[in-house]
Amino acid sequence: MIVVDSTTLIALARIRRLDLLKIAFRQIVVPESVYEELVVRGAGKPGSAEIRDSNWIEVRSVKDREKVVGLQQSLGKGESEAIVLAKEQRADLLILDDLAARKCALQEGLVVIGTLGPLKRLRERGILPALKPLLDELKASGFYMGAEYEELLRQVGEL
Repeated sequence: MIVVDSTTLIALARIRRLDLLKIAFRQIVVPESVYEELVVRGAGKPGSAEIRDSNWIEVRSVKDREKVVGLQQSLGKGESEAIVLAKEQRADLLILDDLAARKCALQEGLVVIGTLGPLKRLRERGILPALKPLLDELKASGFYMGAEYEELLRQVGEL
């Protein structure tokens, strides 16, 4: 099972490529707060309708609300719920971008990648012919990439 935070969904929705998550994983799980943020409060924004109408994005509830509240002392609600849900559901993978959230997830023993991880996998499997155009689109849409940009392109032989 793959648990995903809102940042990845927002970034891919902005460039109209939510389909890449479906191609990479067939099905993903999001916590209720992420669904609320993207579909209810985010109605009309990129990806909102696609997420609401998808049959490959499952919404699940977190059981340990106290743990979520504790994590919210330093993380956002969606990140906190994603970490707790991934732990509760014994997720195979958690997709998070926020550095503090990633550190926390790693401390919980979770396997964590960022938004660029699934894209790299698709490129390595030959499903994406090139990664650079997607990364450039993400950057142009406001998605922050530091040194990862060049490092990732180097890893897949595009730089």
